Amino acid sequence: MKSRQRDDHDEFRIFGLIEEAETGRPLANLVVRAFDRDLIFDDKVGYTNTNDDGRFEIHFGEERFRELFESRPDLYLRIYDRTGIHLIHETTDAIRWKASKNEEYRIKISARALV
Repeated sequence: MKSRQRDDHDEFRIFGLIEEAETGRPLANLVVRAFDRDLIFDDKVGYTNTNDDGRFEIHFGEERFRELFESRPDLYLRIYDRTGIHLIHETTDAIRWKASKNEEYRIKISARALV
């Protein structure tokens, strides 16, 4: 059986910057999880950690979200503390419906959420 090689046209990219709202300080080592919103169960399409500059990047293919009538993901993010346990922010109130192949986020998180 021949395996299908990933084509750049199948690849989606989510990238961005996470900063403290009050100071603009980049927030390092946070866990960023990306999801595709669905009617019954949301698909987790990928995750990563922010780097020292508060930046993150997630790559994923259509196989992570594609369903019968869905050709583009409906994206939202959940941001967790360094342990990946405590949710500190999410973008479910601003879902990116039928997201493009490259989605950029700039997220500001209040210092109160970080304690």
